[in-house]
Amino acid sequence: MAVSPESKRKGFGGWLTEVSRSFFPSMGAREWRETLRGEPAPRPNPRMRVHSNSFWYHIRPRSLSEEATAWYYTMGLGWMSFFFFVLEAITGLVLMIYYSPSPNEAYATMTQIMNDVPLGGLMRNVHRLGAHFMVAVVILHMLRTYFTASYKAPRQFIWFTGMILLFMTLLLSFSGYLLPWDQLAFWAVTIGSSMADAAPGVGPAIGRLLRGGAEIGAGALLRFYLLHIFMLPMLTIIFISIHYYAVRKQEISPIHELFENKKPTKRKIPFLPDQVFFELAVIVVLTFAFIFINNFFWDAKLENHANALETPQHTQAPWYFFWLQGMLKLGDKIVWGLGIAGIIFGALFLLPYIDRNPSRRFKDRKFAVAGGIVSLIVFIVVSYGGLPAFGIQKVGSNELAVSYVPVEGEGRVMEVPFDQVPQEKFVYKVYYDAAVGDFKEGEFGVAEGPLPEALSPVFKEMLLELKHDVQKWAEYDVLFVRPTVTLTIEPWLYQQKTDAAEFSTAVDGLLQKRVTLDMEWTTAGYDAEGNLVETPEKSRYTQYKFLNRNGVVHVGDTEPRN
Repeated sequence: MAVSPESKRKGFGGWLTEVSRSFFPSMGAREWRETLRGEPAPRPNPRMRVHSNSFWYHIRPRSLSEEATAWYYTMGLGWMSFFFFVLEAITGLVLMIYYSPSPNEAYATMTQIMNDVPLGGLMRNVHRLGAHFMVAVVILHMLRTYFTASYKAPRQFIWFTGMILLFMTLLLSFSGYLLPWDQLAFWAVTIGSSMADAAPGVGPAIGRLLRGGAEIGAGALLRFYLLHIFMLPMLTIIFISIHYYAVRKQEISPIHELFENKKPTKRKIPFLPDQVFFELAVIVVLTFAFIFINNFFWDAKLENHANALETPQHTQAPWYFFWLQGMLKLGDKIVWGLGIAGIIFGALFLLPYIDRNPSRRFKDRKFAVAGGIVSLIVFIVVSYGGLPAFGIQKVGSNELAVSYVPVEGEGRVMEVPFDQVPQEKFVYKVYYDAAVGDFKEGEFGVAEGPLPEALSPVFKEMLLELKHDVQKWAEYDVLFVRPTVTLTIEPWLYQQKTDAAEFSTAVDGLLQKRVTLDMEWTTAGYDAEGNLVETPEKSRYTQYKFLNRNGVVHVGDTEPRN
C-alpha cells in the first residue's frame, strides 16, 4: 500500500492513519463527521479514494446505478447468496473443530457439539438452516434473472457461471447431508448416490468412487467430508470471483429495458456511504434474525445413529431434490432421472445461446415468460409428486406404527408430556370393522372399565386421534381388515436411590415408560380374478418405544422435583 508523504512526516502515527483510512474508506474524523451529517462530499471526493488504493474496495464499484439497486428489481438475491455462503463458511469452521469424519465417532461428535460445546447447538442450527436458505436464495436468484431476461447479451457468461454456482450450491448442501451420520443422512445419501449407479456406462464406477466401495461406509463419509470442507468450497470461491468479475465488467442489467415507455436514469447511488451503510444494516438484521429464529423456532434434529440394516419409513431426498424423486416415480430411472434431468440442466446452461430474441421487454417475450411460468408450475407439481405422501402404496399397520411409535424420530405418543402419560400400567384397545362401521373401544388394563377420569386431557386427545386413525386406515387399506389396535403404557425404569452407606433400588421416581402398539387384523389377499379374499389366519404387527424423561418426576407428582 502506498504511503503518502504526509504520513511519512507523521511517522508511525501517519502510517497508522493511512492504513486505517484504507480499511475505513480513506476517511478521517472530519470526513466521517460530514458523512454522518449528510453533507455533500468535497472535491476531490475522499470517499472514492479508497477504491484506488484498497483491493477490498476496488472490487466494489464507486457507485451503483439506481436502477440496479431497486429492491423490487434484484431483491438483493445475489448479495444474499454470498451472505449465506460466508455464514456457512464461518459456522462450518467452528463445527469442523469438534467434528470427526469417522463412522465410529461422527455421531458421537455431533451429540457432543449439540450438548457439550458452548453454543454448539446454535451453531449447528444456523449452519443447517443457512444451507437450506442458501439453496432457496440461489434458485430464486436464477428465476429473477430468467424472468427479467438478464441472461441475454452481453451477459451470457454471467448466466453460465451462475448456473455453475447453482450446481455447486446443490452439491455443497448435499455433501454435508451425510456428515451427521444419522438415519436421515444415511438413507438420503443412499438414495442420492444410487442415482449415479443408474448412469449407463460409467455410472457404477462413479457411484463406487463416491461411496469408496459397494456400500456407504467410512470411505463415503471421508469423501463427502473432504468434498464438503475443501474441494467444493474452493471451487465455489473461484466461480464466485469469476461471476462477480463478470458482473462488474458488464454491470447489472438495467430495469428500463424491460418496458417500452420507461426512460433510463443516470442517477447513481454512491458506494460510500449509502451502499455501505445499507449493506451493514442488512448484515446486522439478517444475522440477528437468523440467530433469533435458530434459537427459538428451529431445531436441526439428530435422528438415531445410522443403521444400514434398518430402513426408516418414508425415506426421502432433501427438499431441493423432490423434483428428481418425483420424476423417478414417473418411469425408468435412467430415462427420467438421468436423461430428462440431464436435458433440463443442459438447456438451462445453454439458455442464452438458445434464446436468440435480442429484446428484454416483457411484451416481446410473452412466449418465454409463459413458458417460464408453466415450467415453474410443472416443477412444483413434480416436486409434490416426490413427497413420500404421493404415489406410494400405504399400509395401514405401518402408517399407524410410524405415526405413534416410530423407530426413527418422535411419534404422536412422544408429543404428550412425560408426566401426563399414565404412571401406572394402562391399556387402550380399539376395534373397527370398516364393512359395517362398527367401533369397539375402551380400557382393558389391569382392571377393565371406562377411561378413568384421571387421564390428562392431552393423553385423552391422543387416544381420540388414534381411534380416528384406526378408522381411516381400515377404510383406506382394504387389506387391513377388522383391525384390533392395542396401545399399552407400562412403567419400566424407576429411579435408583443411593446413600452414603449402600446402594439400593426404590420405587420412588419413574424414569422410563414403555409404549407398545400391538395390531392384529384378519389376513386377506386377492385371488386369480382379483377379488379380495379373507383367510382364517390373523396378521400381527407389534412395535414399542421407550419414553425417557430428563428430570425426575415422582409418582403422583405433576411437576419435576429437584
